[in-house]
Parts: sequence; C-alpha cells; structure tokens
Amino acid sequence: MSRLGFDYCFVCGENNPHGLHIHFEKDGDGVVGYFHTEPHHMGWPNVQHGGITSSLLDEASAYVPLHLGLVTVTAELNIAFKKPIRVGERVRIEAHPTKISSRLLLVDAKITGEDGEEKASSKAKMIVLTKAQKEELGIGELS
Repeated sequence: MSRLGFDYCFVCGENNPHGLHIHFEKDGDGVVGYFHTEPHHMGWPNVQHGGITSSLLDEASAYVPLHLGLVTVTAELNIAFKKPIRVGERVRIEAHPTKISSRLLLVDAKITGEDGEEKASSKAKMIVLTKAQKEELGIGELS
C-alpha cells in the first residue's frame, strides 16, 4: 500500500514520535482505518480534540485519490461533529469518492464508534496536483 506524504506526517507517518500512526487500507472504492484515542488527544475532559477528529477525516479523504494513483491537496473540508469521541474509544474512519474528474475529487468520510454510532462526518474537495505543482511542493512520486 502506498503511503501519503512522508515518514513524519502527523497522521500517517511511522517515524513521527508525536504522530497518530494511522494506517489506511483500501476498502472497495474507498479506504478504512482505525484509531484509539489516548489522554494526550483530549480537548475537553475525556473527549478527543476536534482538531484530531478533523485530521483523521482529512487524511482518510486524501488516501482515496492516492489509491487511484493521484496526488491531491485538500481545497475544502466541511465537517459535522455529531457525538463526542471519548478517551479510550476505538473508532473506525472510512472515506469514499462521490465524484471523480481529471482535476477534482469529492470525498465523503465518516468516523464511527465500535457500536456503529456515527461520531463525525466530512465532505472534502480534493484538487489533483499537476506535475509542476508537485515539484513546487517538493513532492516526488509516492510509493
């Protein structure tokens, strides 16, 4: 499976000592990953910080085009926070494309608890980078 970004990516980087270390697997036309919330992910007492939730949804959305061999950046990310994610909770993160064109992907993502209850969802607009844009950002071919 290809990895997004680099080894120090906050969400998926294996070598980031402060990262979330999420691994996304292909699941049909989308991706799925799992995350266990720890005390250092808190915002409010015993509740995962919304920025962590947002990062999980954004990263899942970015892995969808990666599976299609595309490198994208997030142009828009609209999030609905529905239920708190509690410290100690294990959640499932999944994302699927809703529209694919040569320069744009629309991706829906959601986070659910172990009981299947939806905790948060997002709609992302992912812009496909041109070769020049990848070079400008210092992004080579992802493996």
